[in-house]
Amino acid sequence: MTYCLDANVYIEAHRRYYAFDIAPGFWDAFSDWAAQGIILSPLPIYDEIAHTKDQLAEWAKAHKESLFVTPDESTVTAYSEIADLAVRHYEPQHVQVFLKGADPWVIAYAKAHDFVVVTMESLKAEQPSKKSSLIAGEIKIPNICQRIEVKFINTFDLLRVLRLTLR
Repeated sequence: MTYCLDANVYIEAHRRYYAFDIAPGFWDAFSDWAAQGIILSPLPIYDEIAHTKDQLAEWAKAHKESLFVTPDESTVTAYSEIADLAVRHYEPQHVQVFLKGADPWVIAYAKAHDFVVVTMESLKAEQPSKKSSLIAGEIKIPNICQRIEVKFINTFDLLRVLRLTLR
């Protein structure tokens, strides 16, 4: 199985759970899994991470070739389907924010290649807008995944599935 990672997997790990100086084994495992083709992220995720001046950006730059992939034709097709779904179901201001970011590319790549999405976002209860029948609020990766039948898990589930133990 291959896993398509959202930016927050890297960012949360770096900032909170698995800082480079605390858990280098976490980052070594990610490097190994990327080299084996077990994990990847679409190039827009790289763009989101690499623009900062921190250790995560340096790590991402060092792993650009093995970890970050350019969206292919099937991914672009899946992206278009996701964009259409978002426009049909969500308020325009939230669609605009969603489509400007890397999130739809993560979902599209996973959909196009039958991969599993890994994100630290949670499924959100969706409510209709008071002004229309469209769904109000920020668009979350798990909600889109659920609508288009793409499996999603979080970082901790990924570590368990791949049997990483940090000692």
